[in-house]
Amino acid sequence: GIVIDAGSSHTALFLYKWNRDKEKNTVVIKQTFSCNVQGKGISSYANNPPKAGESLRGCLEEALDVVPAGKGREIPAFLGATAGMRLLREKNSSVADEIMSGIAKTMKEYRVDFRGARIITGQEEGAYAWMAINYLIDSFPKASSRDDTRVPPGMANTFGALDLGGESTQITFIPKSSVMKWNEFSKVNLFGSNYNIYTQSYLCYGQNEMLKLLAKTLIEVRGKLLLSPSRTKVGHPCYPKNYRETIWLSSLHNSPCIMQNDLEAALGDRRVMLEGKGNAKQCRAVIRKMFNFSSCGQSQDCTFNGVYQPPVSGQFFAFSGFYYNFRFLNLTNGQSLLTVSKTIRNFCTRSWQDV
Repeated sequence: GIVIDAGSSHTALFLYKWNRDKEKNTVVIKQTFSCNVQGKGISSYANNPPKAGESLRGCLEEALDVVPAGKGREIPAFLGATAGMRLLREKNSSVADEIMSGIAKTMKEYRVDFRGARIITGQEEGAYAWMAINYLIDSFPKASSRDDTRVPPGMANTFGALDLGGESTQITFIPKSSVMKWNEFSKVNLFGSNYNIYTQSYLCYGQNEMLKLLAKTLIEVRGKLLLSPSRTKVGHPCYPKNYRETIWLSSLHNSPCIMQNDLEAALGDRRVMLEGKGNAKQCRAVIRKMFNFSSCGQSQDCTFNGVYQPPVSGQFFAFSGFYYNFRFLNLTNGQSLLTVSKTIRNFCTRSWQDV
């Protein structure tokens, strides 16, 4: 089967195979091929929707070259789009529909059993990630035997999932405490066992959107000083010292995540230079301002912005954007939180020339 993961920042195609026999009513799959689609995510084709479907042709053709002759029409193919398309749908639903229709048209041209292309929900995205991680690390009890000493499914040794994407981030885990809001849960059945998992998707809290929000927050701190034509620099504590990036204010408002305020309207669409200061303490402080923790009051079942979440327990796997950032810092070998914090602080003190 072909699965195309149309993420916010990029698209990837995967080819899987499986036997007809199931283990406890669950198909056991094996990945046999993968291909990274050239270009950015499909939502980036908002100004030219047909190009989204065209971008998939290279990987589709490579995948079908791997498939034995005559088997193509038997292979189910599905595309799932994530937060980038969820945001585009909020901004312009007709353009989002055009992109998805174009993708369907392209995929139907190939010798596959096309099963659909759709924008999945944040809850689905979180649940799929949780299932994938725990499947790959063999957390689920499979074939039963008299010697099976695994704990019951309700107390299974599963890992929570932390997924940092470009436009959203997800947290998914099995809570061990009493549950207050069952509508926040997903029920999945794997290898004959039921799992009630809590999953929350935070749209607009992916890495790309948070970097825009961070820039906007820093510009707001400078406030009226920028009204002077001669004042166009804004200090950025999270950038390396001496790093400079020039942005247009309009670039901060090209998604529904960030609304323009009165100050920015007065500034107009001008260029602003973000100048790196390399200050980890100030960086942490300004990022905290981007989360509304006060909305939770004294509740222990709340994260930020008033969002319900049962107490976190157990171990977690962090992947996607978390992995790429940690790999850059050589922190993917199970280092302690203390080591991680120290490494990040030390990196933040370096200049752009040194980096």
